[in-house]
Amino acid sequence: MADNKVLVVVFDGLRPDMVTAELMPNLRRFADQHSVFPRSRAVFPTETRVNAAALVTGQRPDMHGLVANAFHAAEVFADHAINTSKMEHLVAADRAWNGALLTAPSLGERLHAQGKTLATVSTASTGSSWLLNHRAEQLGLLRWSSHGSAYSAPSLDSWRELADRFGEPPPAAIPLSARVEHAKRVYLEHVWPVIDPDVAILWFAEPDTTYHYRGIGSPETLVALKTVDAAFGEIVAAWKAAPDHDRRSIITLSDHGHVTTHERIGVVDRFTAVGFRADARAVGDSDLAVVSGSPSLITLRRRDAGLARDLVAFLREQPWCGLIFASGGDGTHGPIDGTLDRALLGVTHPRSADLVFTLATDDEPGSGGWPGRTHHDHDIPEGGSMHGGLHPRELNNWLAAGGAAFREGYTSPCPAGITDVAPTILDLLGLPQGGCHGRVLAEALRDGLPPRYDSRAIETRAGGYAQRLSLSHAGSTAYIDGGTVLR
Repeated sequence: MADNKVLVVVFDGLRPDMVTAELMPNLRRFADQHSVFPRSRAVFPTETRVNAAALVTGQRPDMHGLVANAFHAAEVFADHAINTSKMEHLVAADRAWNGALLTAPSLGERLHAQGKTLATVSTASTGSSWLLNHRAEQLGLLRWSSHGSAYSAPSLDSWRELADRFGEPPPAAIPLSARVEHAKRVYLEHVWPVIDPDVAILWFAEPDTTYHYRGIGSPETLVALKTVDAAFGEIVAAWKAAPDHDRRSIITLSDHGHVTTHERIGVVDRFTAVGFRADARAVGDSDLAVVSGSPSLITLRRRDAGLARDLVAFLREQPWCGLIFASGGDGTHGPIDGTLDRALLGVTHPRSADLVFTLATDDEPGSGGWPGRTHHDHDIPEGGSMHGGLHPRELNNWLAAGGAAFREGYTSPCPAGITDVAPTILDLLGLPQGGCHGRVLAEALRDGLPPRYDSRAIETRAGGYAQRLSLSHAGSTAYIDGGTVLR
């Protein structure tokens, strides 16, 4: 197994129910012929950088430390949140924390320690691309970003050689078809034949980008799906034709799902309108520091149990509020009536907020008739889509794998998730997997056995407000299946 190679292909934001023979025939055929995990889950928050970190560490946010796409850290920025889509913000945070932005070892670091290599090719944001291989410069690994040489980690001379051969990355557009095609060529014509890393990650920022700005069921989204599917079809064809096909595996996944937005909620404005002193700064004289979005994060600047109770009581009465989680509970129920403990979500890292709540969702038809809607607090156009919360369609991510080590025509009955990818890769390469929250996807391996698994639901009530969180376990690994509010 030591000479195995693994390619990970990420379709950012892809909803599993859109992987059909009509929309994505190549990916559908790959899944049907190999191993697929319909019960796969993202980690919470169901945001891109949180799940990119989960992918490369095999950990939930309570261990890897990237607790949200945007979060406050006064020692990094006093006037605003860290925006993890920006590589510059992540580098500043890493510097402020003495190289410990990620508080769990990454795949690149683990492979390097074993004399193996990682190469990443990404059309995602500069922050996402950096997180996939954040120590590339120090470890001599390739990190290629479609945003250009300033965000990539070949030497400048190497970048120029690639640009001479493939051209500079195309400008951004919706859909990102030209960038997808360009990145595919960089992988197929350079990374594989020239570098041939032990592990490669190819991250397509579609359909996520087009979902956001055009809608799940838009004509542009259908183009985006067909574009990434065609690129994947070429990769599979090259994989099947490779003389060493029997020692190469492909793992395909998405980092989260999507639901259509409706009714924007200005969370900070709602708080201030009823008398709470709130702002969006990390440091300030108000009582509440708020990062709003599909998951909203609240840090209590004034340590006052009465303030927290009043805030929760207000939220419970708002039709736009979803589930509410607080710190300091018993591991299941929060310390305030009607709340659950944030430990259930895996967001107990010291950087996590005191209170976390989601915005209300439903399963009504959204864009193009695709079910699932959410309130939001983002600059997303009407009819666009979003993720980050606890709707089952946000949590359900795509996951399928193929190769000589995997079963053919297999559908796993077990809960699985994005944290399972890193330990499975390490296992395929014959390396130790210790220290991961995720598990090896043993049930899909030819010589593996399925773990024991179960599911449960936890409820809490206060007055006319009730919330339910559904969880699963496979072995010792926990997964979040979804959450709902009952009024």
